[in-house]
Amino acid sequence: MKFGIHILPTYMPDVEGALPDFYQQMYDQIIAAEKLGFDQAWVTEHHFGGYGGTLPHPPTFLAAVAARTSKIRLGVAVAVLPLHNPLQLAEAYAMADVISGGRLDFGIGKGSEPVEYRKFGMNRDEAAQRFVECTEIIRQAWSDGPVNFHGEFYNFDNVDILPKPLQRPHPRIWVGATRTVETFRGAGANGYDLMTVPFVHPTTDALRDLVRLYRKELSDAGHDFVGRDVLGKFHIYVSDSFERGMREAAPFMKNYSDIHTAVDPKRKITERDIGSDMARGFIVVGDPERCADTIRRWQQDAGITVFSGTFHFGGMPQEMALKSMRLFADRVMPALA
Repeated sequence: MKFGIHILPTYMPDVEGALPDFYQQMYDQIIAAEKLGFDQAWVTEHHFGGYGGTLPHPPTFLAAVAARTSKIRLGVAVAVLPLHNPLQLAEAYAMADVISGGRLDFGIGKGSEPVEYRKFGMNRDEAAQRFVECTEIIRQAWSDGPVNFHGEFYNFDNVDILPKPLQRPHPRIWVGATRTVETFRGAGANGYDLMTVPFVHPTTDALRDLVRLYRKELSDAGHDFVGRDVLGKFHIYVSDSFERGMREAAPFMKNYSDIHTAVDPKRKITERDIGSDMARGFIVVGDPERCADTIRRWQQDAGITVFSGTFHFGGMPQEMALKSMRLFADRVMPALA
């Protein structure tokens, strides 16, 4: 089993200070994760609001983190392909891979926020086809030859892209999938690793069925059935009891949820109850033993092989998040080894 941390910044300047200080907090979390033995650190791409909008260009951030770390893998979860020129993405993430010494993991997706498409002036109905074309163009750009591509949205003739990524033939590609069956199928058929957010699924069984479909597509297409990973991204808060963990984490989860809702007030993002999701294990909260049992259940019931934790959210004090990370590394990770 592998473990990561997952940074989706919900910046609250009134409680978290100046933005340079907030960036330093995020650097320090990843530096701490490396020292604590986490395998991966992931950052998100969002735009135009408090929900992740202070990290709009992940390769810039990842390059800065690469200079401060030496072995933890650094990933984007996800690069929202349809919002970008694929050649520019290929250049930027290849640079991040080179600067990091070949530690980049490249997560790709269509994005979760319709409002970002509207504000960019993009048509979300085109996202699926743009995603397919962008993926093929980036893979060509990272090959040893030039890009030659003619599609519905992009046309390139004999374009050489520099730099090439250090990892050959290219960095590991992960596909972000939530509820859409076709996305799970496509990730498997193309041999990519899979990442999902269990919180969005109605039940553990619903996610299990989608992961089984993904692995069936891997097998049917002749890809490595065993070697591909399934990452689940959770909010995690480790304390000395479930009751105390709920009491301490709940206000920050509410802040996180409110900031998400504020991105697009007309869109009802979720009707789920935070306390209920903590009790059911969709948010991992409690003493180390309970947290380990919850993660073990997700591994066994849903087939998750990589657990990525958002430990800092909703204006939580930095030391509170770091303490939770240390408890997770010292008490939860060894129990699952």
